[in-house]
Amino acid sequence: MDCILIVVAMVVMLLALRWFVFLRGPRLPPGPRPLPIIGNIHQLGKKNPYETLRQLAKTYGPLMSIRLGSGYMVVASTPEMAMALLQRHGQAFSGRYVPHAMEACDFSKLSMTFGPAGKAWRDKRKMCKEIVFSDRCLEGSEPLRREMLQKLVDAVSVHCDRGDVVNVHDAVFMANLDLLLSTIFSFTSPDTAVELKKNMDDFFSVFTPNIADFFPILKPLDPQGIKRKAELSLGKLLGKFREFVDQRLEDRRRNSPRQDLLEAIIDIAQGNDYNFTTQDIPYLLFELIVGGIDTNSFTVEWIMTELLFNPDKLKRLKQEIKSVAGENGQIREADIASLPYLQAVIKETFRYHPPGPLAVTRMSEADQEVNGYMIPKGTQIVVNTWSMAKDPSIWTDPESFEPERFLDNKLDFKGQHFQLIPFGAGRRICPGMPLATRILQTTTAVLVHNFDWKLEKDKDHPDHKNDNFAINLRKPIPLRAFPFRI
Repeated sequence: MDCILIVVAMVVMLLALRWFVFLRGPRLPPGPRPLPIIGNIHQLGKKNPYETLRQLAKTYGPLMSIRLGSGYMVVASTPEMAMALLQRHGQAFSGRYVPHAMEACDFSKLSMTFGPAGKAWRDKRKMCKEIVFSDRCLEGSEPLRREMLQKLVDAVSVHCDRGDVVNVHDAVFMANLDLLLSTIFSFTSPDTAVELKKNMDDFFSVFTPNIADFFPILKPLDPQGIKRKAELSLGKLLGKFREFVDQRLEDRRRNSPRQDLLEAIIDIAQGNDYNFTTQDIPYLLFELIVGGIDTNSFTVEWIMTELLFNPDKLKRLKQEIKSVAGENGQIREADIASLPYLQAVIKETFRYHPPGPLAVTRMSEADQEVNGYMIPKGTQIVVNTWSMAKDPSIWTDPESFEPERFLDNKLDFKGQHFQLIPFGAGRRICPGMPLATRILQTTTAVLVHNFDWKLEKDKDHPDHKNDNFAINLRKPIPLRAFPFRI
């Protein structure tokens, strides 16, 4: 009997101590009660995670915490909370959460996207801003983009002549890939483009839920083989880019320089102005080519989807482009400023179909108090941009595709207005935004201006607005349409 009393007393004391520590400990953001071991993983498996997180935020608030296995995540669901995390406390939350797949081939150490926010990372971003994506460099490469757009028109025209259907994503993807090969390497090759696309598709396929991300203790076992697949697909892409670099270095030894982006990048690597070496070049090429091409292609596909299902808006855009370019002229990048409705269509697509509905996860570098709550070091930080896009307190009639909402305000997507942050914001904002924006605007203008389109399926097809969650927000059924010459 005495032993039982002693055990009961010890249990009571331990519970009291635990409650005392809880009361005296940091006040964490509220969230759903986690289950033992798995946390809240079971709640994210029923539907797309951004939908589940939106519903949970209605109960637990705009700054909410959940447990995913042994990991801890804080989710922001309003522009105010996004600003607090990404801008006001941007330095504390400038780290990057690294999925297990991105540890393949040392990618998490040498890339800008997942690399630690140290001097090497700052130098790479500075290099991109001052050289790779500078206004001077982008204006100098505009003729290459015009050539790419003409090739896209020619490729779609072939479908017109045959009377067959166009897979919009694939057509735009290959045109963008052709552009990047021309801009960076001064060559295009159908065989090389097809090989790169296959390897990219293999790489994107590894972005599936990985148990090793929820329970890092399992990483050495790689139970689903995801990192092994990433090593293979990522290794092939990096190996191909190393071949390009090695061939160019050999050409330089033979005094055969070229005037392209790779030449400029090698000059930087061999100089002393930036913390950047030849070893880093394949990783930078990966991010330049692979990082944005899929996102751009899916965004154009969503733009065309919404226009085809909203013929009045398509007609208005056609008329605007025609008024600037004429019947047979080609849109130039300098014309974009005279196309406010085109800009509004792209902004509305970014709102309605955010490319990264949960963005790329940040990681807290230190304990930080936000809105009265303590966010511990090592916490994953997510902004639910999809939830903000559907919030009626932010947008009037958010479930409707209405580009007109952007015609009478100055709201933009360059990281200052947190209602609309498709490229992120703060210290980790996407450095390729200037190039991606130019390509999106002109590609959309060319497809709309040069062709009429008819959907392959009936206009009442029920799933045209549905999406699948992956590394990008993508259509479960690709957009296929018949083009007709105007």
